[in-house]
Amino acid sequence: MSEASLPDISVVVTCYNCRDYVADAIRSVANQTLRGFQCVIVDDASTDDSAEVVQRTLDELADSRFSLIRLDKNVGQSGATRRGLAATSGTFVCFLDSDDLWNADFLERHLAAHLNETYAVGFTACNARLIDGRGKLIAGCVYWFGRERASADRDRAFAAIDPARVPKVDPAAGTVRWQSQTPYRLYTSRVVHWVWVSTSSMMFRRSLIDLVFPEDDETYRLHMDFYVVVMAQMVAGSLLIDDALYAYRLHGRNGAADNPVLGGRLHLSSRNWGNTYAVMLDRMLATMLRERDRFVGALGERQYRRMLLRMRAARAAWPISWLLVARSWLV
Repeated sequence: MSEASLPDISVVVTCYNCRDYVADAIRSVANQTLRGFQCVIVDDASTDDSAEVVQRTLDELADSRFSLIRLDKNVGQSGATRRGLAATSGTFVCFLDSDDLWNADFLERHLAAHLNETYAVGFTACNARLIDGRGKLIAGCVYWFGRERASADRDRAFAAIDPARVPKVDPAAGTVRWQSQTPYRLYTSRVVHWVWVSTSSMMFRRSLIDLVFPEDDETYRLHMDFYVVVMAQMVAGSLLIDDALYAYRLHGRNGAADNPVLGGRLHLSSRNWGNTYAVMLDRMLATMLRERDRFVGALGERQYRRMLLRMRAARAAWPISWLLVARSWLV
């Protein structure tokens, strides 16, 4: 089979008090080279005029692929995303934060990666440029993308930088142009490490989202992205696109990323997240135990048991963690 019809894609944009940036986010979706998508913008009961800005933008676009859902009550990250998912039906789904921007070929590149002939991954993820509140470039990439953050720049006093990764600056036009890259890496490890950027960088299989999306909106008002991505990786793995196909905006009012870019290790958040990591893993484990039949039906007994052991290993101290990983290989 050399040709086939493309699958449908759903885009969910959630917005809460983001009047200054949401119009640009929507336009970045409208400008996609891949035209076969449906986009739902969910305004999570904003207290500013974000919903009016969205409606004006949609009126200007006059594009039937776009629609707005206005919530009367603020339900948080999970609840707003759930409402958007319920209004869409695409085989693949993307989530765009209302202050981020996609490159014009974002959907095209991600869908092509999903349709590779090597491995049917659960989700794809790309690198990001960093921009400020005015859309000016701050950094050309997020350095930890595709690597365990704790060791991404450890013990490397001198490291060569590929000249192909250095952009061409056009002083007259005031623009920057990077060379096109086409590197892809499968990430099939069932170990809990954050190697991605944000959910704005990703395209998921809808069937996978249906399996791993959290059930409790109030519990997951925040950190829904961590829960979904880690669960999705543990179930199905991901494919990393080393190109930066979107812009992550640091504008000083981000929910988590409130630090400036100083160079060196990129500590986007000044907050002490305490035991958030452990709490989220405990919730994942509780869900898998409570919903055992559903997960076994989707994964099979062997993969389900292996996933449980790997997640328990992530919560345990050495040498128990090592023993649990070893047991997972024997399943």
